Amino acid sequence: MRIVAELIPARREQSVELGPQSTGLDLLRALGLAPDAHLLVRRDLPIPVDESLAEGDRVRVVAVASGGCDG
Repeated sequence: MRIVAELIPARREQSVELGPQSTGLDLLRALGLAPDAHLLVRRDLPIPVDESLAEGDRVRVVAVASGGCDG
């Protein structure tokens, strides 16, 4: 099945071909991205990485950053 991933903050789209019954984790792996550093958003709602995807889904892949203050 074909999924369109919108990569944020890169502001680019990438079409990915995945097998049937693929999940958000499969999408991240196909994109070569770390699951613990990205959020998935479909239809303006965050989804867990184990959520099943469907043919034609558009998924925003949002890179997250963490850090703290030293002082």
